[in-house]
Amino acid sequence: MRRVTIACAANILAMLYALCSLLPTHRRFVCISRQSDSDPVDFQLIKEYCERREPAWEVAILAKQLRNPAAYLLEMIRQVYYIATSRATVLDSYCIVVGLLHDRIKVPVIQIWHSLGNMKRFGYTAFGTDEGHSEATARLMHMHEGYDAIAISSMSFADEFAAAFNADKSKLFEAPLPRVDLLLSEGHRTQQREAILAAYPQLHERKTIVYCPTFRKQPAANEAEAAQALIDAVDFNRFNFVYKPHPVSKQVINDPRVITIPCDQFDALFVADYIISDYSTVIYEAGLLNIPVYLYAYDWDSYREKRGLTIDFENDVPALFTGNPEEIMHAIENNDFDAQAYQTFESANVSLPEGASCTEVVCETIIEAATTRKRA
Repeated sequence: MRRVTIACAANILAMLYALCSLLPTHRRFVCISRQSDSDPVDFQLIKEYCERREPAWEVAILAKQLRNPAAYLLEMIRQVYYIATSRATVLDSYCIVVGLLHDRIKVPVIQIWHSLGNMKRFGYTAFGTDEGHSEATARLMHMHEGYDAIAISSMSFADEFAAAFNADKSKLFEAPLPRVDLLLSEGHRTQQREAILAAYPQLHERKTIVYCPTFRKQPAANEAEAAQALIDAVDFNRFNFVYKPHPVSKQVINDPRVITIPCDQFDALFVADYIISDYSTVIYEAGLLNIPVYLYAYDWDSYREKRGLTIDFENDVPALFTGNPEEIMHAIENNDFDAQAYQTFESANVSLPEGASCTEVVCETIIEAATTRKRA
């Protein structure tokens, strides 16, 4: 039944795509995301660059999370229209419409993915894990098929990335996400920090620890207890404690001593003096900001079995790795962090372009594909 349903959906989308392809094509590419309901910052930067470029390109951003399958059907129709009438399609995650249409789409499809660095198995390398997708369903949905180019923040992990997308390595191009430019901009960092401090003036008084755990498809049984143990270990006479929730996480911390800064409001990393994470690629963003990182691995034994990882956190990441919150706070209080070793680790996962911004490299790759590549 599932196979028949998916086949019917693919045929309906194909007919709609054929009809929309009869409409005029615009000097435009469309950026599609399921990561949030607001425009992702990477797509915003792409839009700003392309619209001020000479000659300029129009960029349409379609961002909507899949919360209600029935309601999402209207969004899929909208996506088909823009894909059919644009010169290229850009994704930061798996797109159902692109998957089901895969070999029918006549314009280049570029995948920039939504996270920096190499850390976890995903896509085709995550089959069989609790955090991955069903292989049967993924193949029926043509997951990650039909891409012409795939951005990667460092070719040092090209094999792992190509395997995750089930793609030939020749499709990979080295370009960290556009938002890296903001992390490297001293002016932007100062502006964002001042904006956060204006909104949360209590953060002026002490140094700030930002806690940003990864998203877990299946939350750990001890998630709430572990978070509370970490909070209780903090000396609030010396430190602020800010919780930065993952965009799609449902974890809530209701301790009055904790300040929660939603991702759609500010990026709390810009006010951080120390970062506590676990298995999140936010540790690469922290490296670009030169902020000390500490890894709170309270569910390590179960998580590594459920998720499947491509790096050895205990040995590859030069940061304190422990499930003991007291150890983390002791290290923070004593500024125990090897910044030089961490920068070496960072450089292996995020290769910054020379003579150009990350946004420029991504955009020019998209534009080149849109102007020179035609599918059969």
